[in-house]
Amino acid sequence: MNLETLNYKISSRATILLGRESVSKVDGAVIELVKNTYDADALMCFICFDIKNDCIYILDNGTGMTRETIENYWMLIGTDNKRSEYQSKRNRIKSGEKGIGRFALDRLGSKCEMYTKNKASQGLIYWETDWRNFEQTGKTLDQVKAKLGYLNERLESVIPRELLIDIQEINEKGILDEFISNDTGTLLKISGLRDRWTTKEINNITNSMGFLIPPSEQRDYVICIKKSPEDDCLIIENDISDEYDYKITAEFDGEKFIVELDRNEFDLNKIPSEVFELGHFKEYPYRYEDFKRKKIKFDFTVPELMNTEQDEHINLVKEIGQFKFNYIFMKLALTEDSKETFFYKEISKKRKLWLNSHGGIKIYRDHFLVRPYGDPNTDAYDWLGLDARRANNPAAISHPSGNWHVRNRQGQGTLLISRMTNSCILDKSSREGIIENEHFSVFKIVIKNILAVFEKDRAHIGKGMKDYYDIINKRETTKQEGKEIANKFLDEKIEKDGESASPPNQEEVKKLAKTVQYLEEEREELISEIKLLRSLATNGLITTSIVHDLKGINARLVNRVDSLQYVIKNDIENMISRHLNDLGKDDTFLKSWITVITNQIKKDKRKRLKKDLYQTIQDIIDVMEPILAQKQINVEFNLDEKQVHKRIFVADFESIIYNLIINSIEAFERTKLSVRKIVISLETDEDFTIHYNDNGCGLGEKFKNPYDIFKFGATSKYDKDGEQIGTGLGMYIVASTAREYNAQYIITEINNGFGLDIKFPL
Repeated sequence: MNLETLNYKISSRATILLGRESVSKVDGAVIELVKNTYDADALMCFICFDIKNDCIYILDNGTGMTRETIENYWMLIGTDNKRSEYQSKRNRIKSGEKGIGRFALDRLGSKCEMYTKNKASQGLIYWETDWRNFEQTGKTLDQVKAKLGYLNERLESVIPRELLIDIQEINEKGILDEFISNDTGTLLKISGLRDRWTTKEINNITNSMGFLIPPSEQRDYVICIKKSPEDDCLIIENDISDEYDYKITAEFDGEKFIVELDRNEFDLNKIPSEVFELGHFKEYPYRYEDFKRKKIKFDFTVPELMNTEQDEHINLVKEIGQFKFNYIFMKLALTEDSKETFFYKEISKKRKLWLNSHGGIKIYRDHFLVRPYGDPNTDAYDWLGLDARRANNPAAISHPSGNWHVRNRQGQGTLLISRMTNSCILDKSSREGIIENEHFSVFKIVIKNILAVFEKDRAHIGKGMKDYYDIINKRETTKQEGKEIANKFLDEKIEKDGESASPPNQEEVKKLAKTVQYLEEEREELISEIKLLRSLATNGLITTSIVHDLKGINARLVNRVDSLQYVIKNDIENMISRHLNDLGKDDTFLKSWITVITNQIKKDKRKRLKKDLYQTIQDIIDVMEPILAQKQINVEFNLDEKQVHKRIFVADFESIIYNLIINSIEAFERTKLSVRKIVISLETDEDFTIHYNDNGCGLGEKFKNPYDIFKFGATSKYDKDGEQIGTGLGMYIVASTAREYNAQYIITEINNGFGLDIKFPL
């Protein structure tokens, strides 16, 4: 048998589809073209939106291109020249490497005209392509042509007049004097725009441009934007704030971490010398001389920073490669951490505005932004999960545990990586984000551990300051003396057998009043902590009650995408609809669960606010509705036509309703009822009453005294061997929360389901 060889062919249309898939968003397309100017060693990139004339201009003063470069690289799809020739003459590491960035032109418009001049070129090169030619049916890639020719002109002569005027003004200001002096660079004119450009879209692009280059690199590269030919030229700058409380500089050389803390938060002139006599401030790096020096340097090995001796984990960290991390912390108010005196420096009102536009931790690969990390308009704004970590452990700076954590909105960070030294941190092919592999997961832990060095330092100082505050205010001493005065007065009264005891003198009255004040403050702190613990316990109970559903969704998470892709590819219409419905149900269920979990730990839920009780309970039920629907539970919600406003902690009423519903869910799981029903009725007479009923299995004979269900640890859940598997927390939380409002709780049904009335006095 004779075998012949055949050549592969690629459809011209397939190339376009590949490109548009890789550069799917319009802002991403503009950024890809700006990246190309940076890679070309440009000192300036100039963008002009001429929407009236249906075109966009992008101009740079980089090295330009020769005919050979255009043929062998620019028009070679998937070229890897930037992978092998990765460093420019200005020692910039080129950010592109997949050879598909030029498809950003097609994403923006149907036609592109390019004027480019390189020192080695015979003259100014004109290149033109119509991307619609790639969409012609039946054509292969080699049948699509672009036009190229030489012009006997300077690059300056083809630049639109409006741009030239601005360039001349920039040169006169001395910002950059090399823009057109070398007569090299590239001008792109993109026409036949595919998108409807509004002022909002142009403003969004303008705002995002300020972060493309790290602040420290912007003196070597400037981006200018004209929102229209008539508008003034904007020089895009990423403002650097001179104001900060802490500055963290960290560097990893592949073997060890060098972390430097710059303390700028505390006013050394305000701190009394007695503070440094406390044990907290007698050792390095917390002595007076350490505060005066401001900067503290630490060296960590990988095991020390990561707190592990496991070789596998240590090697993963080392494989990440060298990187740098710069971070500044700014608290937003002098009172946001604690009421104690911390001898802070004064802060400006501009902090919040600056952090709103510049906050978050951004990643830069080879000095160019990796989107969308740190972008406040995306879910990746808090890509490290700092706010979730803070919510799980909301300790104040002065908490004895020393476990204070920074919020995402309190800082701005710059993380510098490189394709040369961090080859395990891989970009997604979509050009948006980094592949979530094992190395990137470890990388995130490394950054949080670096932040923990600063957090522990600040918490140590906060704890010491609180100790000093307690000493000078004699809190503990006053409390003890107050208790002794109270005991003395009570003992004296008993001894005199009911006769009038001698009243305390004025000094003793002051101490008693101070004692009451301190105890009241401690009581408020304990109440806040109890409410947080209740919320967290309720969160755990909710998750436990729906764990079977969550496991089912978890098993489908990856496979559902593959299945949907298969039915779409094979155009199976009825299955597409079915898969989309399943996706919608799962996502609605997950959203409801996440909303319940995250809402409960919000700080405002633990503040006593005046609320409409009817609306509050309605909102609580609405949030749970998708979870109840998943469990095939119907909720009947009845209310009279009255309104009741009362100062409450919303978290308390959430704890009551959620725990009642959780118990009903578990009761329904133990009975195979075809109809699952919960009835919640609200009634106001002399009291505000919540009537709650379900048609589950009830308490049955498990409790001789039904009210034992409200005791801590009491449960009706046992396994087949008679071992207790319930937590005994749910109804205990209901009862203890009700008691805080002097509410009565009356069991109305225990056999044919479960019924409970809770009466709140008005």
